Amino acid sequence: MVKRILAGSWQALKKRFPDRQIYHRSDGHVQYFAVTTSMQVGAISAAAAIAVWLTGATAGLVIDAIDNGSRDARFAAAIQEYQIKLEEARSAEAAAIAFLETRSDSFARTAGEFQNRHETLRRLMDFAQDLQVSERAASPSLEGGRIMMAAAPGDVTPRAGLLDDGSIGDPQGIAEARVAGLVAQQNHALSQAENAAEARLENLRAVLRLTGLRLEDILEEGRGAQAGAGGTGGPLIEISDASFLGSDLDPSDPFNARVTRIASRLLQVEELEAALTAAPLGMPLDVDFNESSGYGRRIDPFTRQPALHTGLDFTAYRGAPILAAAPGQVVYAGWRAGYGRTVEIDHGFGFKTRYAHLHTLDVRRGDDVEAGEKLGGMGNTGRSTATHLHYEVWFQGEHLNPERFLRAGHYVQ
Repeated sequence: MVKRILAGSWQALKKRFPDRQIYHRSDGHVQYFAVTTSMQVGAISAAAAIAVWLTGATAGLVIDAIDNGSRDARFAAAIQEYQIKLEEARSAEAAAIAFLETRSDSFARTAGEFQNRHETLRRLMDFAQDLQVSERAASPSLEGGRIMMAAAPGDVTPRAGLLDDGSIGDPQGIAEARVAGLVAQQNHALSQAENAAEARLENLRAVLRLTGLRLEDILEEGRGAQAGAGGTGGPLIEISDASFLGSDLDPSDPFNARVTRIASRLLQVEELEAALTAAPLGMPLDVDFNESSGYGRRIDPFTRQPALHTGLDFTAYRGAPILAAAPGQVVYAGWRAGYGRTVEIDHGFGFKTRYAHLHTLDVRRGDDVEAGEKLGGMGNTGRSTATHLHYEVWFQGEHLNPERFLRAGHYVQ
């Protein structure tokens, strides 16, 4: 069957491609060669095979070219996407660096500001300590253990915890909360110092007003005395313009302006405390006594005529200790006509006290005495009718009613 099909096919090819002769004539000679059916079929098959191969190769090359173009396009797209992402990353990096630099600069400025504020606060507290002013004190401390009696300034509202605002876990929030806490601490310290200084100033002014004198006169007398001792002087520099804390403060900054104001109050406290310390507010004796004669007009015990009594008379036993009403320097100790044995003390700020009719003297001229120090014993020397102390208070060369100073002294213990 197969042979018959092959034989039929071969016969069909022989009819289609019969044997042929190709003649060639050259120089009168004729030659030929035969082209058989097999040769024709082989040539046709070879040509077909070559055509098929060329077609396949061409198609392959075209397909490869298409694949290469698609691959190149995908590669170009990938490169472009990479470039975009790289630019985005670089932009994000630059933004992060700029943000960090900004935050670093801001932190550096904030840290520097808080360092300056803490340094200013430290100087303020050192300044207050140098003036012996404590922010915890409810009232001014005076020499000799005397303390002004006054209510303490109200406590400020307790501050909440630094991280109670829900910022836990957020570094920036924690930093901001800590900054807010530092600001609260600074304001709290300033408020305490300011409240204490204001309260003490008011206490001091109130006590000095009880003496009946003008504060300006007392302070002016004290400044004049200080200027006259040691040859000091110089141009007037207002407290708001002075670098009294050791460094120039920018007055336009609210914090520095507040510190300057508090320091000014502390200077006033120091000045008023010095004036109050110099004021003769203490009792000239600490034993049981009677006040036998007051200050002002009275009937003179010798002439029985109206006369001016320039002091207070206190009666007690002979030799009762007579005490200095305030610290100062003894400027007179001896016999004075009409007064008998007398001690006179200069307390500064224009204040002087006189203790007359003493039986004994325990001090000499030039001695420095403290408040409450014994000056002598009560007696009956000079123009006197019985054992007693004649006590006088002077300010700027004029005698004053000692009762005012003793009344003011009731507010000092």
